[in-house]
Amino acid sequence: MQISHVLPNAMYVVRRSIGRTIVEPLRRRRLARESHVFIHRTIRGYIFKLDPGQSIDEAIFVEGWFEGRFLEFLQGRFEPGAVALDIGANIGNNAIHLNRDFAEIHCFEPNPEVFRRLTDNIRSNRLDNIRLHQVGLGDCDDTLMFRENPAGDLGAGVSVEDDQPSVHSRILHLPVFEAGKFVNRLGITRIDFIKIDVEGYKLRVLRGLRATIAVNRPIVSFKFQGHLAGPEDFGKLTACLPDYQFYDLEHAPASASTLEKLRWNFRHGGAPVLKRFDRPAARTYENILAFPSPEVFSRFTNRPPASPSSA
Repeated sequence: MQISHVLPNAMYVVRRSIGRTIVEPLRRRRLARESHVFIHRTIRGYIFKLDPGQSIDEAIFVEGWFEGRFLEFLQGRFEPGAVALDIGANIGNNAIHLNRDFAEIHCFEPNPEVFRRLTDNIRSNRLDNIRLHQVGLGDCDDTLMFRENPAGDLGAGVSVEDDQPSVHSRILHLPVFEAGKFVNRLGITRIDFIKIDVEGYKLRVLRGLRATIAVNRPIVSFKFQGHLAGPEDFGKLTACLPDYQFYDLEHAPASASTLEKLRWNFRHGGAPVLKRFDRPAARTYENILAFPSPEVFSRFTNRPPASPSSA
């Protein structure tokens, strides 16, 4: 470790330790007292309408943002004028926290209730570089029958083959458009980053974007449930991204002891280590980053990241 990194990394460890042991437990107890949607201003100054029963909302209130370490890693690494597609935008956590990194962010969210909350959050923060589209993207124009998950994450339901309701959830009929054609219809001529977070639908999204990706060669981010899907399923995804290289953002393992995690954070200042892989292991990959070439990877990783958050 370089001497110049010792003090910032040590400060990061102190802040993270205080956050995990003192601040976050206090916030969880406070959140437990909430029973209705409420307005919250985060430590970064962003405004969210939060539902205490939703997991993403809980993370924003307790930790300051959802998937914060991933977003912090992305900040400051894109070139001026960059454009992003946020496919499966949910309530806008990613778009809002990355709004300063892109000239335009196009959010796609077909679920009416989630889209309403997304719209409220973008308007509350007066972010005019974020465009909202109440549609899903796929490999053809279609109507998706989607079983809503009311407990914990409205956006984390599943597609179904019939429209029979259940006692605990309702079936939504969501509009889906062929991704490449819809993007062209919007007049989007530059794409630098695509984030895909759609339950059980990302293969169809990637197939629909194959031509768009071939022209723009953006960095692509997606999740992969390696314990539920095998290498052959991963191969279908990678076939939509020919010549791309795939990287996992590795942090201290969840199974590591508290001391081992502190040592990791001290060595790396909280930043992940990017590890290239071709075949996934039988585990969850929260944020795979796919790069179109070694040159793009080098430019991305060598750009100075944003300063570590104090949250």
